Amino acid sequence: MKSVLLLSLGILLLSDGCKQDLAPACPNAGALAGQATQLLGTVYYDRARGSYGIQVATSMDSADMGLTCNLPAEYQKELTKVRFSGTYYADEQSTGGPVGYRYYYLSISSIATP
Repeated sequence: MKSVLLLSLGILLLSDGCKQDLAPACPNAGALAGQATQLLGTVYYDRARGSYGIQVATSMDSADMGLTCNLPAEYQKELTKVRFSGTYYADEQSTGGPVGYRYYYLSISSIATP
């Protein structure tokens, strides 16, 4: 009986752990590409796309740029440092930015200034 209870509890915990409270996908976004959890980034405006993005350095000369679809108005200022969480989606129409940069769509679930 004890093992049945432990097994049931384990299954319940595992199935609950699979649920994700994701922000809605951005329009025109591709497949799920990854999660951002409390990353530090900088807000930029992509004039070619007409969209704000959050850039996260991945090395000295490369970065991931998440083109946001739901950046709150109070953070829509270039060079603002932010700490955010959200979901990255594939960007099927990348503009071919600088070498070493990867572009994604980013649906933000939480954001704050560091």
